[in-house]
Amino acid sequence: MIRNTGLSYAGQAYALLIGLLILPFYLGHLGAEAYGLIGFFAVLQAWLQLLDAGLSPSLVHRIAHFRGQTTMAAQRQEPGRLLRSFEVIFLPLAALSVLGIHLGSEWIAHHWLQAQELSTTTIVHCISLMGLMIGLKLYATLYKSGLQGLELHAWLNGANVLIATLRYFGGLFLVATISQDPLDFFLFQLAVALIETLIFAAKAYSLMPPPRALTGFDWAVVKPVLPFAAGMSLTSVLWILLTQLDKVLLSNVLLLKEYGYFSLVALVSTGIMTLTNPLVQTLLPRMTMLVSEGRIGDMQALYLNASRFVCSLLFPLSGVIAFHSAELVFAWTGDQEAAQWSRLILPWYVLGSALMAATAFQFYLQYAHGQLRLHVWFSLVSAALSIPLVVYAALEHGVHGAALAWFGLRMLTFLIWPPMVHKRFAAGLHRHWLQDLLRITAMTGLGLLLGEPVFNAIASDNRFDILLGLAVSGLICLALVTFTTRPVVTRLYLLMTKTSV
Repeated sequence: MIRNTGLSYAGQAYALLIGLLILPFYLGHLGAEAYGLIGFFAVLQAWLQLLDAGLSPSLVHRIAHFRGQTTMAAQRQEPGRLLRSFEVIFLPLAALSVLGIHLGSEWIAHHWLQAQELSTTTIVHCISLMGLMIGLKLYATLYKSGLQGLELHAWLNGANVLIATLRYFGGLFLVATISQDPLDFFLFQLAVALIETLIFAAKAYSLMPPPRALTGFDWAVVKPVLPFAAGMSLTSVLWILLTQLDKVLLSNVLLLKEYGYFSLVALVSTGIMTLTNPLVQTLLPRMTMLVSEGRIGDMQALYLNASRFVCSLLFPLSGVIAFHSAELVFAWTGDQEAAQWSRLILPWYVLGSALMAATAFQFYLQYAHGQLRLHVWFSLVSAALSIPLVVYAALEHGVHGAALAWFGLRMLTFLIWPPMVHKRFAAGLHRHWLQDLLRITAMTGLGLLLGEPVFNAIASDNRFDILLGLAVSGLICLALVTFTTRPVVTRLYLLMTKTSV
């Protein structure tokens, strides 16, 4: 588990780091409106994950489940048959997404996006290319899910590093030396998406081949997956509504230039959640296997350790970003206007994202047991309460209202949801989980207070000094959190009380 998680963090940390370093150059070379188009593509891609219908995470779960059972010849063939069946299901979904976005591109360009500098023709063509990339992304995600169920994390992350290098450095070379036309940029990204899909497809076929080359849809292997897939599908729909509705509404409310600035805010807040992905990719198959093997105690211990690790990392990080949001954006982009625009928006989004990362663990617990009914009902109630609030906040109070609604809803979920899930699936676990989070929160707050004079002493008008001050402030918070962890405290106590010889 530690080895796989380390490999995942190494690969995804690289992709995240070069993305954070290079995206501001896109803003400088392409302009704020073109960067707004990139942000709109990210939102569009998130919404069209609805077409996945919960099949990709169901594939991960099913393959991990079979690996935890007694191996039989029929079960060795089942992953390939299941993968081929899902490919057949995805074909009309991908075609629908490509055609629908192409047909709607003119309406989006004319009536939804508020552009002032980019031509409508350019925006229409870029949106059509987004549709093709989303169709390819559906299949790439499917193949990745199969490989994730096999726990091929080293290979997956090596491939992700290759794709990220091509996508970001290739895109930077294009906009810096060849063309600043947004259409050329999206054409290049389409080519990278095609390469990505082919690489993952080739690896998936080599390890999960169908029994015959022309094998089609197999109802016998799909039928057992449907109840779990249905729950995943509904929760995916509700998850996207809860996390992406504000971003869609703001793409219409804000000018495209301002939406470019908001895309920076969304990138940072989404990055908070993205930092958990390497752990989740290794955690979910392992927890599922432990439940399948009947090792519930080991699964719960793994759950607590993973939750503690994520919160120990994200709470100090999000606290520093929230305290110094304008300084961070300026040091990152060099754009003073973007820094001032995001000063009152970024703190609420980043703190809300940290809370969301903490409460996501309750979903992982239900996923491991293969029981999503409680999660579905809670998601339905949350959506019924949240959607009207988010619509009102975004349309009536703009981006500031959306930011406050984002944080408030995440805080409410954090207070209500964990005790309900722990009582149902892990009785007696909630007290230990809550104690960890309260300790981490308290130490983060203390670290921010102690780190503030240090930051002020280091930071200046120089962007590097600001980044250094932020890093030192974050390390102070992280050190306090780390050294108050129970195993560390116990070890220090034993060392200090050990009898001298």
